[in-house]
Amino acid sequence: MTRFDPVLFVQRLIVKKVNVVMYDEVFHRGVNIVRGENSSGKSTVLNFVFYALGGDVVEWSDAALQCDRVFIEVFLSGKVVTLSRVVEEKSGRPMDFFMGNYEESLLADAALWSRHPYRRSINAESFSQVIFRLLGIPEAANDSSGNITVHQMLRLLYADQLSPVESIFRFERFDHAATREAVGELLCGSMGEELYSNIIALRDLEKVFDQVSSEQSSLLRALGTAGHDLTMSWVVEQRARVQDERRDIIEKIDNLVRNFAKNPQAPDLIAQNLAYADLVKAQEDLADLTARRDAVSFEVADSEAFMAALAKKLDALKDSEVTAQTIGAAQFSSCPACYSVVAEAPHGVCPLCKEDADPDRILERLASLINDTALQLRQSKLLQETRLTELAALENAVIDERSRWEVKALKYKETQQRPTSRDEHLISDLNKSLGYLDRRDEDINEKAKLIDIVDALAKRKAELNSEISIIRSRNEVLRLSRVDRLNEAYLCISESVRDLLMDDLKREEAFENPSRVDIDFSANRISVDGKSYFSASSRAILKSSFYIGFHVAATLKKFFRHPRFCLLDTIEDKGMEQARSQNFQRLIVERSERSGVENQVIFSTSMIAEELDIPEYTVGRFYTRDERALREVPRLGGK
Repeated sequence: MTRFDPVLFVQRLIVKKVNVVMYDEVFHRGVNIVRGENSSGKSTVLNFVFYALGGDVVEWSDAALQCDRVFIEVFLSGKVVTLSRVVEEKSGRPMDFFMGNYEESLLADAALWSRHPYRRSINAESFSQVIFRLLGIPEAANDSSGNITVHQMLRLLYADQLSPVESIFRFERFDHAATREAVGELLCGSMGEELYSNIIALRDLEKVFDQVSSEQSSLLRALGTAGHDLTMSWVVEQRARVQDERRDIIEKIDNLVRNFAKNPQAPDLIAQNLAYADLVKAQEDLADLTARRDAVSFEVADSEAFMAALAKKLDALKDSEVTAQTIGAAQFSSCPACYSVVAEAPHGVCPLCKEDADPDRILERLASLINDTALQLRQSKLLQETRLTELAALENAVIDERSRWEVKALKYKETQQRPTSRDEHLISDLNKSLGYLDRRDEDINEKAKLIDIVDALAKRKAELNSEISIIRSRNEVLRLSRVDRLNEAYLCISESVRDLLMDDLKREEAFENPSRVDIDFSANRISVDGKSYFSASSRAILKSSFYIGFHVAATLKKFFRHPRFCLLDTIEDKGMEQARSQNFQRLIVERSERSGVENQVIFSTSMIAEELDIPEYTVGRFYTRDERALREVPRLGGK
């Protein structure tokens, strides 16, 4: 059977109360039916699937709150991963990852698990980022909605009983039309990877632009005037003026010294010794700062090379993953190190290292390596940003220290050229004037440094503005080109939903031969020939038909980013009659099986069609109010 990526399959669900297993069932590809009486725990099982995959649940049943942790083994675009979350009546819970199946996770060291928060931060990836990467979905973002999470995606894959029947998204108190539209278009595959990448890059560039603008404004306020009034030409002019005044004062001092030659006095070397000591200290400080700056500069260059190697490694691992999925494990007739003949190994064993070479295990290792390398690359980039900030600070410190050193050197030179006399009032006044000039010179140097920074920021702003304009122009072109694909996706979904409505039992006249079905993700509604108000049971059928129709469309068109997974708890909602429900169950099975593409549908029912009540379609036992879905499983389990 063909597989279209991205794809998500649930393979096993385990719910625990302390170390007691309360639920443990294996799921299969295709249709999975969770069956049982009303109020026997079917919806609780589907809620656990939704939550374990990354959905946010804050209202649990009493039975669910008796449990404390859920595990789910999933197949994500070729990788088997075990996910785990603590069951709590709080939103935004983190998620634990193990790159392998559930049985392997039981024996694994705790260090092989990794924890990711619900929300991303500067120092940590969210679990949505990791899951999107494992699925092969570009980091999803929208100009107005921001980042899209796995929770938002699952809202369009899980039809639950508590959401309004007229809404196509799972209910959420604080909901935004822009987010709904972005999620719908993401799953429709309307945007290529370049547009997704550009949206994220544009957002990051705009943040940097705002930061640079803010810093530039602060510096201009510190300068106390507009940037163009204080230029390097002004600095050169002021420095020349200070030097001219300094030469005049030194000349006056020399003349006074000569005039008082008739009354020679012993030179006072105290000032000269102090100036020399200050100069030596300034030179040592300058040398230390320069050495630190050079060391950090070397670390920056070394880190750049390391990140380039990591990026190359990540690309190579992704290529290896594609190769492993396409042609399987590599075969060796001779050792790549010493070229000796490699002895044949049993089936499923690597001929080189003699370890287990099961294809699924190879893909799990590759998934773990890809995830670890991506995390290492992200951490390296964060560390590099810190180094670059430190390097910029050291560069400025070196400039400041060099200016101070030059002042100290000039002072020492002056004390050597002229002896000072405390007895001469005029010479003392002139020396005070020299000190004033030194302060002016330092002030000019400070302004010069600020002007350099302002000029650099202005240049950076211009560069950022140019990059932003280029990306925006490119995005406009890409958005125009995606309209055709989006229209194709909408048409395919509409036709699939229309076919399901026409195959419904003859209960709703508008469903018998509709001319069109319209979907509006932003408005959160679906209509048939412009109408959206029908009987309660017909609206339930319309909603379920949308979910299955969207699912079917994703099996017909490879470009969809819908993960070919659907979770349905609404086919018996709003007083649905048994015959109509069972007819819809048969439609789900028929659509899933005739697609020829790997897919998974999980739905619940209290009145399963007789011919579907077989292990090929069902999951677990038939639940009753006395024998509920959540009960102690008679075997040990634990992480």
